Amino acid sequence: MALSSSFADFSLAELFQLIDRGKKSGCLTVCTLPNIKVLGSKSEYYYIWFRQGQLVAVANKLNHHGLLEKMNKRGLVNEKIIKNILQNSPNSSSKLLPLGLQLKTQGVLSSEDLNLLFASQLQQVRKLFETQQGVFQFDAKAELPLNEMTGLSIRAIEVALMVLRVLKNWSALADALPDKNSAIETIAPANSQLHLHPLEWQVWEFANGSATLTAIASQLNQPIAIIQQTAFRLMLAGLVEEVPFVPPSSELQDRSISASLAARKSQNSRSLTISSAFLQNLVGFLRSKT
Repeated sequence: MALSSSFADFSLAELFQLIDRGKKSGCLTVCTLPNIKVLGSKSEYYYIWFRQGQLVAVANKLNHHGLLEKMNKRGLVNEKIIKNILQNSPNSSSKLLPLGLQLKTQGVLSSEDLNLLFASQLQQVRKLFETQQGVFQFDAKAELPLNEMTGLSIRAIEVALMVLRVLKNWSALADALPDKNSAIETIAPANSQLHLHPLEWQVWEFANGSATLTAIASQLNQPIAIIQQTAFRLMLAGLVEEVPFVPPSSELQDRSISASLAARKSQNSRSLTISSAFLQNLVGFLRSKT
């Protein structure tokens, strides 16, 4: 599969959704265009590799030294030691493993080190979701860069959801948000493998087409923009769809809202245990500005 376009036609969030649903493998190259309003602004390139819908590595160069540079920067190990270890590895099959796993096998890196390195790769994806001007190309024939891989992976849609939860500037996605006067309906069970957050569970409980997003925002005491963004994440995850709002009778509407609130209270107690510690750490890295 070869796909080329611009962010004017396709957002990065939608691209991640496409890659996840199709379990695509390959390299997504993203080029951000210079901001003419910022002096000295230049184009930036990012390379994101996927294997069967799972993100496995991110780099801003194609020299295959990005992961190594991160290790050096964090003082985990220097380049000479790594080269010596890899050249003298007694098992030739280990050389076919991702660099991170090779070094973990040799006792050079710990599991925590790999988690931090992978999280720092994912952090590069965060600002790309705010990009309004840029082009991209997906090459399904690209080989996986073992020297850029920690050995860890995460679903493309999980990455998209985590980034969108901490996204500050939604300008690039403004046109994709559901209308505040529309409703949402469930199209898939919520007991999926996705790690939803409490507010996402709460909004999902109202996904029966009987209330507008504005009404849901009022019930949950949240700004309408937050509810629109939450609903968009649920849509991106394939759990709900936007539908026109058809006003029910007053009695049915009251009954529907009461049922949703009761179900939401029950859901809140179990939603707190859904996210793993590793995903929480990744969210912390994505939220960081450094």
